[in-house]
Amino acid sequence: MKRRCLLDATIAALAAGALPASARGQPPQAEQKRLQAHVRFLADPLLEGREAGTRGFDLAAAYVASQFAQLGLKPMGDAGGYAQAVPLKSARLAATPPTLEFCRGAACERLAWLDEFSTRPDMARAHAEMQGELVFVGYGITAPRFGIDDYTGLDVKGKIAVALAGRPLKLPSEEGAHFGNGRTKQELADRHGAIGLITLATPRSDRVSPFHLNRQYADAVYMDWQAPEGGGGNDVPGMLGTATLSVQAAPRLLAKITGDYAGLVADAEAGRPLPRGELGLSARLVRDTVHGQARSHNVIGCIEGGRRKHEFIVLTAHLDHLGRKGDVIYPGAMDNAMGVAMLLETARLLAQSPGTLERSVLVIALTGEEKAQSGSSYFAQHPTVPAQAMAAAINIDMPVLLHDFKDVVALGAEHSTLGAAVERAARRLGLQTSPDLMPEQSRFTRSDQYSFVRCGIPALILGPGGASFKRGEDGNALINDFRRQRYHQPGDDLSLAFHWPAAQRFAQLQWELVRELAQQAERPRWLPGDFFGELYGRQGGR
Repeated sequence: MKRRCLLDATIAALAAGALPASARGQPPQAEQKRLQAHVRFLADPLLEGREAGTRGFDLAAAYVASQFAQLGLKPMGDAGGYAQAVPLKSARLAATPPTLEFCRGAACERLAWLDEFSTRPDMARAHAEMQGELVFVGYGITAPRFGIDDYTGLDVKGKIAVALAGRPLKLPSEEGAHFGNGRTKQELADRHGAIGLITLATPRSDRVSPFHLNRQYADAVYMDWQAPEGGGGNDVPGMLGTATLSVQAAPRLLAKITGDYAGLVADAEAGRPLPRGELGLSARLVRDTVHGQARSHNVIGCIEGGRRKHEFIVLTAHLDHLGRKGDVIYPGAMDNAMGVAMLLETARLLAQSPGTLERSVLVIALTGEEKAQSGSSYFAQHPTVPAQAMAAAINIDMPVLLHDFKDVVALGAEHSTLGAAVERAARRLGLQTSPDLMPEQSRFTRSDQYSFVRCGIPALILGPGGASFKRGEDGNALINDFRRQRYHQPGDDLSLAFHWPAAQRFAQLQWELVRELAQQAERPRWLPGDFFGELYGRQGGR
């Protein structure tokens, strides 16, 4: 029966691709049945959760490539095909659990693995040890524009930095997501000469990412694209180790400088000065890692433009999900079969749009978003078009389409001229734009658009807001319930109550936005004095 359902979904999707385009001279319209057919295929249990490097992902990638071919997209992968190979290095913790101990002189205390601390495999080394003195660096942030420099007066060279999770609440949403990002903190600690970073969970960070969920990922296989020297492409070379302490364990580490951890966290969140400095402790972290190799690929096609066809608007959605654990499959229907369905339907509308698109549109189904954004990071650093030719990137990732939304949230829009284009596209569909109501989720740095931002390319991600055309419907409650109950769980499956008219509207919005960016005379650019434009814009020459 499962095979028959999968076959029916395949036939329905392929038949949809063969239907005639919209009437000549009329704007093409997104269609619910096409979106449904794509989601039904990609979230079918026979694809086993589409984990990067598995047969299930390869089947999904072949499906996307066949759709690209039917739409007439030009192959833009390797060797004249749609696939761009992404070499992956895998890593999982060995059967022997990691150890972390703190010492004050000769007296040492060992923390309980997964109850009091967590850590991840080492991408570069099979046996890794980190040992050094501990220095508390507040949030571990240097942001002169916002009056923050947690490393002022501190010497962490050859030592281990200890930082609170997250960021001060006064920071704006996207900038806060950047500074609170673990990799940003590692890079800063590395620049100051630290050899490792220990992160202290706070009550706020524990609500966003509960520490107890580390048990769920204790035996997880992590991946990154493999750098020529053998490590992970996203490694911070100077970091010998990282770990996170639970809210219960964190206060013991700061006993020398405060007896009131809750008070210290409250001061930090309010932006008040913190008692930073040496903790009078040393730490030793030991990990054993089992490495492997895998191969996956991005699927890349192009809709060629007109006079500016050598400039590209990049449209992305990640194709992978979490795979399976034993007999339990994580189908990833909303995350991100829905996003790939949007990608394919938007590509169809663009391919059938009346008139000529001035810029070309590069359409990419990415691998490895669930593996440290490895597919987008690899493509952004190894593009199959000239790097300077990528004018902007629009990412589609897990639009939670469960209500009749009438507003959208565009993370990243306010940093570039993309914001004005979003406003215009939304108005044409009778939609409003709203600010990020969940800045604590740090969503701007947690998906593939950030890989392009780090390479200097203006980028954003759209999602439905909480307002609804249906009186009395609370979209935020539905979105939050999905995140609590279904996100990254087996229940993200085809039983979800998808709101297909809303999905149709969302696909139409994507088409409106990308079409405008491909047609407008001015190339998208960072706004004058913008934080990300000044931080990364010179890399992309924008």
